[in-house]
Amino acid sequence: MMLYIRYFITGLLLLALQIVIVPLIAIEKIVPDLMIIFVVYVALKKGQISGTLAGFISGLLMDLTINFVLGLSALSKTVAGFVAGYFYSEAKTSANTETLRFLGIVIFVSMVDNTVYFLIDILANSLDGAEIAKMIIGKTIYTGILSLIPVFITSKETRLL
Repeated sequence: MMLYIRYFITGLLLLALQIVIVPLIAIEKIVPDLMIIFVVYVALKKGQISGTLAGFISGLLMDLTINFVLGLSALSKTVAGFVAGYFYSEAKTSANTETLRFLGIVIFVSMVDNTVYFLIDILANSLDGAEIAKMIIGKTIYTGILSLIPVFITSKETRLL
């Protein structure tokens, strides 16, 4: 139970960083998504159900505080947490979260999250295909680069592969 409370507090702190700090490091309106890194981390540590739940809660909090389109981030992050859960293996938890595999998983899951988000968002906005592709690829790469920070923090050894 304490672990889930710690995850919840960590999620709230990351949401605060997402709101306050991340807009300051935007490149051409493209911002990294700290919450998807968190969702992937939870899914790889605790499994698919926990990842899906973390995705739903973090997406809902993002909808309420950042996006103001209720349900859009909740849906995309729930799907992302579910997909990230497929990479869960109790025997490979350290290998998946403390090596460069984490980067690859975050990039894949971020691509899924952004694709779901922007495919639904295109119905409400008049973005063209090139703009959407730029946002999906840009956010995915930017988020992937930032996912290296938890890899270096959690890695007990300096092994990367």
